[in-house]
Amino acid sequence: MPIVKSVQKQDKSQVRISIDSKTLETIKQYCEWAGVNKHDEFFEEAAKYLLSKDKDWKNHISQKTLS
Repeated sequence: MPIVKSVQKQDKSQVRISIDSKTLETIKQYCEWAGVNKHDEFFEEAAKYLLSKDKDWKNHISQKTLS
């Protein structure tokens, strides 16, 4: 079962990135397998997942909001 799913969203910002060719090829294969039609959806969902799981990041943000 794929972790990243294709979802339509509004209010997007455009960015340009460089990524290792082998990693990009693997991401393309994953997107094809998971039915994700746009690579930007993969990156957005992967970033959300990472940010939701990183305990140090969550601690940093909670400390920042208390200040």
